[in-house]
Formats: sequence, C-alpha cells, structure tokens
Amino acid sequence: MVIDKKIIRSEELKNNKYSFYSYAIKTLLKYSDNSILEASIKIDGSGDRAFRKTFLTYLRKELNFSHMKIVKKCKLIDSKGNMLVQMADMVAGSVRRSYDESKKDHEDYKNIIKKHIEDEWKFR
Repeated sequence: MVIDKKIIRSEELKNNKYSFYSYAIKTLLKYSDNSILEASIKIDGSGDRAFRKTFLTYLRKELNFSHMKIVKKCKLIDSKGNMLVQMADMVAGSVRRSYDESKKDHEDYKNIIKKHIEDEWKFR
C-alpha cells in the first residue's frame, strides 16, 4: 500500500504517526479479502507500551469478529535485529520508489517485485 500523505484530509492522520499507522494497517488488513487471517504483526518502531496496547485493542475491535479473527498478536520490534522486517522495509521502499515518476529507474523497482504482487490499490 502506497499512501501519499499530501492527499490525506484528516488532521489527526496527518499529524499523529500512531493514528496514521493504525489506520493504514487496519485498512490493509480489512481489505485483504480474508487472505490474511490470525496475523502476527510486527512493527518496526519504538512506540511505548501504551501505544502498543491501544493499537492492538483498536485492530482487534475493528477487525476481529466471532466468526473470523484477522489479528492474533502484535509486537513493536527493532528492525535491526529482525531480517524479515528489514526485508519488508526494502520491499516497501521499492514499492514507494516505483511510484516516484521523477526517478528514471522507477519502473525497474516494480518489475523486480511484480510477480509477487497479489493485489494493488492506491490510497485516494
């Protein structure tokens, strides 16, 4: 998911990175056509314990139902110690770069990962 923050209307989402993270991740999971269930979410960051608890409560309230559980657990981790999170950061950076038409090589980045893309939509 690529989100151009300049087009966000909500002041809360523009100015509060935790609200933005929460909304973006909820939206990604909500519209996964149930291809993501019982997710173990790992977020690179140093958010405090209160954020983690609020974030997880928000996701569970918005995404977990009696007949379906999308979020199982959530951890805030330091990406320096987790190769999978580092790889996810690289993929996210490649996706972002692929939309930057001011860069001559922007299409190369998408071509590298396109065979792994199951779904793509732009935040409007």
